[in-house]
Amino acid sequence: MNVENFVGKGIKMKIHDATALAYVDHLYAKDRRTFSFIDKADGDFESWSEAGRAALRELIGLNRIHDDCGRFSCSVSLGATESLDGYTRQKNVLHAEPGVDIPFWYLRPIGSGPHPVALFPHGHYANYGLDYAVGISASVEMERKIIAGERDVAIQAVEHGFAAIAPATRGFLPSCIPDLTERHGGSNCRSHLIHALLAGRTVIGERVWDLGRLIDWAISQPDILASTILMMGNSGGGVATLYTAACDERINIAVASCSFCTFVGQNGAVHHCDCNAVPGIMRFGEFYDVAGLIAPRHLLIVHGRTDPLFPLEEIQLAVSNLERIYDASAATHSCRHVWGPEGHRFYRDLMWPFVTDAAAQVK
Repeated sequence: MNVENFVGKGIKMKIHDATALAYVDHLYAKDRRTFSFIDKADGDFESWSEAGRAALRELIGLNRIHDDCGRFSCSVSLGATESLDGYTRQKNVLHAEPGVDIPFWYLRPIGSGPHPVALFPHGHYANYGLDYAVGISASVEMERKIIAGERDVAIQAVEHGFAAIAPATRGFLPSCIPDLTERHGGSNCRSHLIHALLAGRTVIGERVWDLGRLIDWAISQPDILASTILMMGNSGGGVATLYTAACDERINIAVASCSFCTFVGQNGAVHHCDCNAVPGIMRFGEFYDVAGLIAPRHLLIVHGRTDPLFPLEEIQLAVSNLERIYDASAATHSCRHVWGPEGHRFYRDLMWPFVTDAAAQVK
């Protein structure tokens, strides 16, 4: 993994004063990180990975969500099928929990298959997130963003022979508890986070749960190749991709775009949106420890050269430590980090060659 030296356009790093930094250092002391592979592991990757995965599932609330469902059985309601250029498209609904319905697009290449399957969790695109992935635009501005950011990833997937699932993401309309009173700054994802925390769960856990249930449904379909499962996301979708692939070993190719960094920077700053917060995660480890649970499976990390959200030094730190974990798993070549030439977006010319090569290896 080569992290080139550059400074993102418009990045001006701020730093907390000495008192705040001392407090942050005390809060996040490395010797308290139970599953920090770099700082505390004894070199036994397999034992660390197995125990770490179980601990992470508990920490993000997956076990609690399972218990909350009781005897409820997840199911999918199918919508009408449209025939488009080289593929079919359905708007379906995942009944993920009692009273929780997650709409998703299902795109399937023309042909009998079996087809590998790809899932595309979206980031902060409000109630249009799943539409971006399938190239549906509600406005000229939205169409411009789809084209400029190469966000129609589900269509790209069917062009590469994958069946594609583009779901709504919990925390955003229509799958959230919205901020009706603007008590949370008008942010629906933050409002939803508070409700999840009050119930002893996390939004990340809910997203991982939904994506896992979509995998359950997908691999039950007769024309799906269950041995090849790709997950790809940008921004918050990349965060969801990393957590889900860390928890669910069925995913053997993961692509996280413009999303991988440290949780907390050396300047004391938190880099990700509030809705990605997991209480106690820094007692588990850093983000590279979470992503390291994906090893030895295929993982591509992408960043944009002019993306202002993540500072170079923190990307370097996260990537270098992730590389050390992959080295310990004897799968150095399964993980790559690449730079795109622009900002906070997808990079199809960087992502799909990696996916194609990885898919050829896992078949």
